[in-house]
Amino acid sequence: MSGSADVESELAKDPRFIEHAKYIIEMIEKALTLLGPDIELLTEMLLALGAKLLVSYGVMPEYYTGMGRALIHALQEQLGSHFTEEIRDAWVDVYGIVAYDMIRAQQTMKQ
Repeated sequence: MSGSADVESELAKDPRFIEHAKYIIEMIEKALTLLGPDIELLTEMLLALGAKLLVSYGVMPEYYTGMGRALIHALQEQLGSHFTEEIRDAWVDVYGIVAYDMIRAQQTMKQ
């Protein structure tokens, strides 16, 4: 097992990480409901969330890659054969958009 796989395996067992992952999934669900009607509101919410995660919880921009991988892995585990390449690609795209705004907020704060 590689070093990164060891870290991801340990994270998957950490109750704080699991709670954070649930929170991210809830945020993605909220984001999806806002995609069509009010994209500006969604962007504002994600920027605020990114700032809050950095200030309140110490979530750094470099954490988002591992969280994205963990999210995709969890979805794959839960959906099994229903987790098609199309579904995977859609989740990767959505997570990428969500993470982009949150990271952008954090990078702006560091300047």
